[in-house]
Amino acid sequence: MAKLTIDNTLLSSLLDDIAPLVSYATGWELQLHSLHSRVLPKEHGYEEILIGRFQHLGIQGWDEIMPDFLERMIEFLIEENTLAAYMSGAGEIVVIRENVDDSNMDGLRLILAHELVHRSQHMADGSIFSHLDNLLRQAIMEMQSDTTNILRVRLIFEQMQPIMTLLESHAAYIQGFLKQTYFPDARVETHFNIASLLMRLIGMPKIAQYTDGIPQVAAAAKSGNIESLYAGFGS
Repeated sequence: MAKLTIDNTLLSSLLDDIAPLVSYATGWELQLHSLHSRVLPKEHGYEEILIGRFQHLGIQGWDEIMPDFLERMIEFLIEENTLAAYMSGAGEIVVIRENVDDSNMDGLRLILAHELVHRSQHMADGSIFSHLDNLLRQAIMEMQSDTTNILRVRLIFEQMQPIMTLLESHAAYIQGFLKQTYFPDARVETHFNIASLLMRLIGMPKIAQYTDGIPQVAAAAKSGNIESLYAGFGS
């Protein structure tokens, strides 16, 4: 198969292609008219995805609380491993050009489908994303404090864990459903989750396993009761 030119035009076209399938599979609206998308070179991934999100949350001075070697490691991991991300604050999907398989269009469609599920979750109940943003803001502010309480940080991340598990498990379930149903030959690399990385860095590997909820999501989806899993998370 000929290699693809990963650019904004292709990204927009593939989003238009896959969006109806995601809407059908989730039963939720995507509001594509207000969704933006961009292709980024990987050297901009750290600034655009992580620092950009922190700036949206009003968080400054991230580089001041991270030792230089740790910040460089996070930057390397994000820029080398992130395929795509849905930026809820900007209402935007970004794709890291060098990290997606440019010989596998169906694989790229499934990567975009994963991020579109996050878009549908956001449009269905934005309060869940606002709640997550608030918890992340609290955690980073605690880490920036002169008297950082690591137990407090861990407790905040433990509050985030069930929400992130639901969001990521739902996206992974839909991605798997679409692959099995429409794109059986697609090749997709492992999805890289930034929040999972942050939790691992403070010694919480067990709660970083965000796809543990797939069986519950599958059962709820098959019974037509997926909304019940989201009840109570938006406060």
